[in-house]
Amino acid sequence: MKFRTLAIATVFASLMGTAAVHAEHMTTDRDHLNAYSTMTYRNIYMSGGEKAAAAVDGVGNSTIRLRVYDYNDNLIAQTTCRVDTCVVSWVANWNAHFYVTVENLSPYGTDYGFALDRE
Repeated sequence: MKFRTLAIATVFASLMGTAAVHAEHMTTDRDHLNAYSTMTYRNIYMSGGEKAAAAVDGVGNSTIRLRVYDYNDNLIAQTTCRVDTCVVSWVANWNAHFYVTVENLSPYGTDYGFALDRE
């Protein structure tokens, strides 16, 4: 729980443009999701036992679904949020590549910030 709390704080610090705690492990992006569309962040390599958290900070009342998959397209973790902020965390059980999808389930587009932090 401590890592997830730190990761969330780091994610929001990054999205707000302030210094990140684990900047060398941080990936951030700002983009726009059209209605009912999906953005995919690929090639996230993690070592076994490594922890990660992905967060989306949107604008408006969008319904966002965050999903994490391994390289075999197995669903590892997911969450659906009906508020502006959505966070999902997971632990890699083996050395592997992962990818994260951000899906807009709303009938209108939204701007959002994405951040991925690893420990």
